[in-house]
Formats: sequence, C-alpha cells, structure tokens
Amino acid sequence: MAPDLMKALLMRILLALASMAGVLVLAGCGGGSGAPNNPFAPPPPVVGPLFVLPPTATVYSHTPATLTVSGGAAPYQAFSSNASILPVSQAVNAATVVLLPNDVAAPTAVTVTVQDSTGQTATATVTVSPAPIFGTLTITPARTACGANTVCAGDTATATVQVLGAGGAGIPNRQVRFDVVTGAFGIQSSSPGQPLVATKTVVSDANGNANVVLQAAVNAPTQPAEIRATELTTSNSVVGDFTIVQVTDGSAILSVVPATATITGADTATCSTGFRIDYFIYGGTPPYHVSSTFPASVTLVNTIVAAAGGFFEAITNGSCVNPLTFTIVDAVGRQVTAQLINQPGTAAPPAPPGAPISVTPASYSVGPGVASCTGKTFGFVITGGTPPYSVASPGAVAAPNPVPTSPGSVTISGLTDGSGAHNIFIGDASKPQLTANATVTCK
Repeated sequence: MAPDLMKALLMRILLALASMAGVLVLAGCGGGSGAPNNPFAPPPPVVGPLFVLPPTATVYSHTPATLTVSGGAAPYQAFSSNASILPVSQAVNAATVVLLPNDVAAPTAVTVTVQDSTGQTATATVTVSPAPIFGTLTITPARTACGANTVCAGDTATATVQVLGAGGAGIPNRQVRFDVVTGAFGIQSSSPGQPLVATKTVVSDANGNANVVLQAAVNAPTQPAEIRATELTTSNSVVGDFTIVQVTDGSAILSVVPATATITGADTATCSTGFRIDYFIYGGTPPYHVSSTFPASVTLVNTIVAAAGGFFEAITNGSCVNPLTFTIVDAVGRQVTAQLINQPGTAAPPAPPGAPISVTPASYSVGPGVASCTGKTFGFVITGGTPPYSVASPGAVAAPNPVPTSPGSVTISGLTDGSGAHNIFIGDASKPQLTANATVTCK
C-alpha cells in the first residue's frame, strides 16, 4: 500500500508543476487571445482626414449660421481667431459649429479651427459682414377716407420698407419678400391670371426702398391685418400692422375704375364701334344705379350693380363723344362719375370706291368653221373702278398688265382652238377691291 500512495502523491506534484509552467508561458506572451500580437485580433480603426464645410463662408451680424464638421474622430472642439466678433462654443455637438456673429463696421475675416480627438485640425475662413437692417414697415393707403393706418375694404395701399446698412444708408438691389400674415387682403402681382398673391419678392431701389401694393378684399369686414417683409440674404424681417375697414354707410368712399376710358377710331372719319369697357365700382353702399349723359351714344349693360367690386359695361356704337359722362349713385345717394371718350383716329380714311368696272366686249366665241383661236389676239376695253387694273387669265398672256388708265385696253393671246372657255379676271386698285370678268371660248 505504501508504494502505491507514494506514486499517487508524486503524480499530483508533477501535474501541479506542469500547470504552473503553462501559466508562466502564457504570462510571458502577454496573456490569452487578447494579446497585442494576437494574429486574430481586428486592427485598430483608421481615422480619416478632418474637414470643415464650407471652407469659406460669409455671415452677417446677429444672423445665426452654421459650419459642418466631417471626418476625423469625434468628439470635436472649435476655436475662433476673434471671439469678440465671431464667438463659437468650444464643444461641437452633432458635428455642427453654430456661429453667432456680432456687430462689425466693415467685412472682417475670422478663422474657425476645429480639432478632433486625435489632434487633427481643420479650418474655415468666415467673413463677418454688417447685416442689413430694416426700418419701419409702413402702410400708406391710397385714400385716407377710412382713417389713419387703415385700408377701406376693396381699396389699395402701399407697403414700404427700407433696407439699411450699418451707417444708416439705404442698400440697393436686395431681394425683399413680402408675405400676407393675416387679414383679408392680397398683394398685387403683374400676372393677369393671378392678380393678387400671398407672397411677392421685389428688389430694393437705389435708396434701399422696397415696396408692394396691397388690395383689401371687397366687402371685407372690419379686422386687423398684418404683412411681413423679409430680407432674403440674412432672413431679417419686420412686420407692419394696419386695419381693414368695411364701408357700410356710403359716406367713406365711392370710386369707379377706370375713372376715364379713351377709345380711338380707325381713321379721322370713324369712331369706335363694338368696343367694350368694364367700369368697376368700389365702396359706398350697394346697389349702385348707373346712367349716362348721352344714352343713344353708347350701349349700357348691367345698369344696376348689386355689390361692391361689381361692374357695368359700356359698348361703343360708332358715336363720337368727348366726353360722355356716367353718373353712379349708391343706395344712400352718394354720387361719383366716370367718363368715356370715343374719338376719331389719326389715319386718313380709305378712298371711296369708284364706279363698277365695265369690260367691253364681255365675251368672244370662236366656233367650228371659223378661224381658230390659235395665233389670234382678243382685245378688251376696261372702264370704271380705280386704275390701275390687274388682269389674270390662266393659260393666256395679257398685255399690258396692269392696265394703267381708264378707259384702258388689254389684249389676250396665246389661246388655242378647241381649248374651251377661258376666263379673264380684272381687279382694280380700290379698297375694298372691285372686280369684273370676261370670257373667250375656243371651240
């Protein structure tokens, strides 16, 4: 038994020494599968170059802007070369550098540097320029009948704003967008298909002024209204408030558009016939009654206009009037007038047509048994109408052509026997043209 126990004890000692040796070998190699020289371990990540986009930019005082960081290894840090003009937050969130430029007297270049976690840097050059500012957005009504800073329902007003530089001087050629914010009005456009729009962009003039024309809705109830102007380069904006006043008592405003319409005839002896003019009535208290000073000199359509913004029609009938006056009376007796001038033109009238054209003889007939048409000449005498006369005869020769005088002679030749009836067409120089014809029949 003793020898067996000794053998078992010796085996345990040897196994323990072998285990310790394996641990020492692994420790000498740096550990298990996570060792730096483990051939199966993934390589460290590759960090790409760092960019700041855009590399150059122009920003405006007090107008937020951003730069975008791309590449490198997050997190990033940002630094400004002139923090008093262009402060930036050192910590960059979501790869976006927020720029909040301060006031400058003139365009000033500032360098923004971005650094990633590996120490890479990239820069962007940002030019800070003075931001255009807005003066007050003013509303100037076309008529003052409804009060200060108000626009009568159906009437117009001008909205004006001035784009100013840092020194207070107007800045020309800046795009300014006007938007209807609230209220029953539109902005007049130059499009016949859409005369009123909710948004319109204009360019400031040499003094920095930008303006649009507003028009309140016809019969709009009294209400507040607001329009906004935005300078598109910087997105700076200003609003203007005014009041739309409904006209119900007939005492505030009554107008007709156009106030005068002038129509000119085709020549000095003619006034217009069949030309239609639409006269639109605004304000007052509808319905409106329309009458004219010379009822027989024009045709009136819709002489009772039921609502503000409606119209009546005047159709010319050839009578010359200078002027004809329309009187428009609203439901409470307020009156306004409009005029129509239908006057002759300046061109000379066309010459009156002459006497009918006469051709002698009216026809020739060459039949069998008579000398043939071949080689013969047939003569005609033309009178009346207005010379010269043009002569046409298909398949034949006319001479002279045109025929210069009245009476005038023309010969027809080149016909052949057996060729049937040949028509000779004669037309004079009058407008409208007078015509006649003759025939030569070759049997």
